[in-house]
Amino acid sequence: MRIVLLSLLVFLLQGCSAIKLGYNKVDDLAYWWLDGYADFSKAQSEKMQASLEQILRWHREQELPAYASLLQQAQGLAGDIVTPAQVCSKWDAAQARIEVLAAKALPALTEAAMDMSARQLAHIERQWAKKNATWQDDWLKGTPAQREQKRLDALVDRFASFYGNLNPTQTQLLQQQIKFSTWTPEWGWQDRLQKQQQLMTVLRTFQTKTLTPDQAQEALKTVYQNWTSTSAGPGSEMRQRLMQQACANVAQMHNSTTPAQRLKAVQKIKAYVSDLKDLAGS
Repeated sequence: MRIVLLSLLVFLLQGCSAIKLGYNKVDDLAYWWLDGYADFSKAQSEKMQASLEQILRWHREQELPAYASLLQQAQGLAGDIVTPAQVCSKWDAAQARIEVLAAKALPALTEAAMDMSARQLAHIERQWAKKNATWQDDWLKGTPAQREQKRLDALVDRFASFYGNLNPTQTQLLQQQIKFSTWTPEWGWQDRLQKQQQLMTVLRTFQTKTLTPDQAQEALKTVYQNWTSTSAGPGSEMRQRLMQQACANVAQMHNSTTPAQRLKAVQKIKAYVSDLKDLAGS
């Protein structure tokens, strides 16, 4: 479910033009992503498309103003030194918005999950197998140095999109953060497989047991919480450590930036805010 929700938010993490061009079609993109896994029937497709359209209308009216407010707060911090606690505070606020979206999307996702056939569940597993093979190629193959370089390249691109070109000292800082990172490809692989297994177990339960919609929603909600919680459930301690380390790393990186780089970040966030307000009012 988390991937579905993130697919609804993906354009909020891209460049300003992508937000405006893509947001109005994000329900279509989410549907195409879901259909790629579930291979919906015609009737299922019509229901899911209608639900996603409704969620997008609600999201534009109710959530985009909250996103704009959150980004304005981040904009106020971006021009100065920040602490890990401040970074985590903004992450917690962003996570709260995702939780609201999860609650809104849950009924439609539950209805679709309860209506899946054995053929569709087999299709999901085949799609996972393909994606897992790609994930292994990307993160588990190659030497440790090659893996670290790939992570470094991704981080440099991500930070450069906000701050502009990084200097050698900043690139070296990112390299050190990767070297001492709690996250490892091996852990990421096992976590990926466990999440898939948790979801498939629940989906198969829907076929073997008669559950009410409320019971089914609660089962999917538990899966989602097991995937994301930093306070309870399998893997929560690791996710908590990863979050704390990420907050510290972001603060350290931000605090290494020059006044010109921080100004660029402030301007970038300001443009995001403007786009979100335009979308919310359209």
